[in-house]
Amino acid sequence: MRFQIRAKAWSIGALAALALLFALCALTVFIVDPFEQYRESRILPLYDQESYNNPGIAKNYEYDAVILGTSMVEMSHPSVIDACFGVRSVKLPMRGSYAAQMGWQLTHVLKQRSLKLAILAVDAYSLMGAPDDDEEIYDYLWNDNPLDDVNYLFNRDVLLVRVPKMLGNIGKPLDTKRDDMYQWTDVVFSEQSVLDSITFSAQQPMQEDRLERSTENIVRHLEPSIQAHPETVFKIYMPPYSVGYWYLMTRGGLSEQQFRTRARVCELLLSYPNVEIYDFSSRLEWITHLDHYFDYSHHSGEISDAIMHAMAAGECRVLRVEDMEAGSERIRQAVTEFAEKYEPKPASDR
Repeated sequence: MRFQIRAKAWSIGALAALALLFALCALTVFIVDPFEQYRESRILPLYDQESYNNPGIAKNYEYDAVILGTSMVEMSHPSVIDACFGVRSVKLPMRGSYAAQMGWQLTHVLKQRSLKLAILAVDAYSLMGAPDDDEEIYDYLWNDNPLDDVNYLFNRDVLLVRVPKMLGNIGKPLDTKRDDMYQWTDVVFSEQSVLDSITFSAQQPMQEDRLERSTENIVRHLEPSIQAHPETVFKIYMPPYSVGYWYLMTRGGLSEQQFRTRARVCELLLSYPNVEIYDFSSRLEWITHLDHYFDYSHHSGEISDAIMHAMAAGECRVLRVEDMEAGSERIRQAVTEFAEKYEPKPASDR
């Protein structure tokens, strides 16, 4: 009998200790809150995992404007957006994402906030992505279901990796965190960096037609938010990928599909009074100035700021489908000139 009593007491004590341990783990994550699920942190967050950081920013920061897009908006500066448009903004990029992820974030942000302005960096390639792609979208971080918090509060990586790293940021300044988050600090912007990222050998043209995908993405992931929120101005712009990108798309047989996708954005969205569309993809003095890029796609923060100033001034605004088609023709010509300048010549021509 004594043995049974002792065993029962030990079991109860062990369970109580285990419960206390779990409670301490959850409390630690709740207090430090590395992904800012409960409050905007007074410790500088790590800002290195957009799919985990963005939900907390969207829920708990003060803002009335957002900029959404792929890695092409990571170098954007909300302070410049604020100055250009008279707003308080945050950036919510998702590296390597498609329009489906942008639409997800846009929908959830608009459920939580009344926005004056939504800036959408909508490149043709992301519009050609799978309409049902939800990779890197974690619903438990976005929704308001408290039961889902167990996935966060009892997450081993959050407790053992993220919390200690974030505690190492105690005392670091917070003044410029909106501008500094997601910035690249270990890359070199130069013409040579761009050329090094390009394969000049022949490529097999892609045969798959993805224009229907683009249409579905626009109709499913962008248009509903535009229709439902006439109080929000949607500034949609085509990011200025370098001419090296368009060279690769041309060699791979994708450029014409992307040009048709660019036109389709105009066909479907230009008629909305709260939509403005801008084409910076064909701004030749930017896309051909390769020293502003660190590979064939990604431009510097200087260009990111120039985009905002140009948008505020109404430059490169597309008012008709024909304006976008004229931009596509400029890109075609720039690709021809790029190939003439950089493409290796056959030995017989040397």
